[in-house]
Amino acid sequence: MAKTILFRLLTLIAISFIIASYFSPIWWVSLKAPNYPPEAFPDGVRIHFHIDGVFNGCQTRQTAEIQEEEPLNCVHEMDTINHYIGMYPIASGGSIERTLSLFLFAFLIALLVTFMVPSPKWQAATLTLAFGGIIVWAYLTLFTPGGVTWMSEGYQKVLESSLEKDRSEFQNWTAFEAMTASYRDTLGMYFRDTQEIEQRVNLLATATYVVIGILLVSMLVFIIGLLWQNHIFYWLLLLIPLFLPAFFILEYAGWLWWFGHNLNEMGAFTIKAFMPTVFGDGKVAQFTTHSYPHYGFGLMMLASLSLGVAGLLRRQ
Repeated sequence: MAKTILFRLLTLIAISFIIASYFSPIWWVSLKAPNYPPEAFPDGVRIHFHIDGVFNGCQTRQTAEIQEEEPLNCVHEMDTINHYIGMYPIASGGSIERTLSLFLFAFLIALLVTFMVPSPKWQAATLTLAFGGIIVWAYLTLFTPGGVTWMSEGYQKVLESSLEKDRSEFQNWTAFEAMTASYRDTLGMYFRDTQEIEQRVNLLATATYVVIGILLVSMLVFIIGLLWQNHIFYWLLLLIPLFLPAFFILEYAGWLWWFGHNLNEMGAFTIKAFMPTVFGDGKVAQFTTHSYPHYGFGLMMLASLSLGVAGLLRRQ
């Protein structure tokens, strides 16, 4: 009885860590170079990766010589630096993941809530109810006018920056419309081949539908699996959220590879394709790069640790 209560408590704690990680910076990257002296840029040109967007990591400078009211927009600064070697804007990567991240995290939480339910029939019922709520929420957000206002605060802030619009100008859009418009404008900031941009926007839209279809099929498979092969699918309820930190690193590394191996010919300087640093320090031209986990990744790790202990208790 005590172990049953404890494994459920640990699962609830893990859920709280996962939710907190969604609203926290997961990873940070900084570029340093002689033309960005530490007196003016103590952290270099720094950006923070969140689940729902990429945010400015530069702070306001308050010294005897400099009194800033607003910090330098280091996301834009890094995009400008990257543009010289033909690298695509940061916001052009992970558009689908950022847009669907709310529902993906809700999917993980639904799995963990179901993990705490005792019998197969009640597990299937709980998951059906949770998935049904996610589907309705996702449809209203992605495909109905005004749905973009249902997205996270961070996501909407990134939209304001990428679209260079006040929130009131896109509050009647669907989230799907906002995603494609942001992607189009982000690419159009630096690259002028409108035909290629539209091809990429159409590919993004198609890929989004494919991912949504995969999620819907996964939901159905889980519900049927809990009734048919309960032992296997029951433990998948735990294992999939447990590996969230690994999923993030694989996703992050994959996009870094894509950016480093898809350099546009319009760049002012030509360099060979390269793999940006995932973890640690690296060097590209005169720039030193730093890439490390932020406290949000620590929250993910704590969630995984809690789930690991909860799984051991549940087995006993």
